[in-house]
Amino acid sequence: MRIIALIMGLLFTLPSLANWQLSNEKSQFNFVTTKKADATEIHKFTQLKGDISAKGEVKLKIDLTSVETNIPIRNERMQKFLFETDLFPQATFTTSIDHQTIEKLSAGETTQVDLTGEINLHGITQAISTRVQATKLAGNELLVTSLKPVIIQAKAFKLVAGVEKLKTLAILPSINHSVPVTFSLVFTQ
Repeated sequence: MRIIALIMGLLFTLPSLANWQLSNEKSQFNFVTTKKADATEIHKFTQLKGDISAKGEVKLKIDLTSVETNIPIRNERMQKFLFETDLFPQATFTTSIDHQTIEKLSAGETTQVDLTGEINLHGITQAISTRVQATKLAGNELLVTSLKPVIIQAKAFKLVAGVEKLKTLAILPSINHSVPVTFSLVFTQ
């Protein structure tokens, strides 16, 4: 009888310990650029991969070749001159979260979590901190959204030369070197 109870207990707890996989179709990863001092535009990356392990290890991969600015030549120029995707095809973010924080949430319940992790972009790794909101959705889905933008500084990732090249190619007086990033990520279990 104890064996049956143990097996039943494992069957009911194993799904909660399973990995969460990022749903690319339901997720958004946006960044904002400003040129000519006050011309601001929102762009995005369309190809994302990621997961949250049973231990709470979080990995997010952003395919930099999937940059979408709604102007094809600008997409190509960002890939070639800014991100240098032939050398650095992706950016990554890694962090960890107390997996029990997620597992304790009921459908419709929300919590806020402070995250400190590492972003690797253009071959440079930097520590960043941010605050996110995690909401358990129906159907074993988890929505993680940024509560405030993460500011990426071009200088910190050796992207200044790429920004200046884009400025020259587009014949612009300026492109801001600070870029706010926001995200809305859906993970499924």
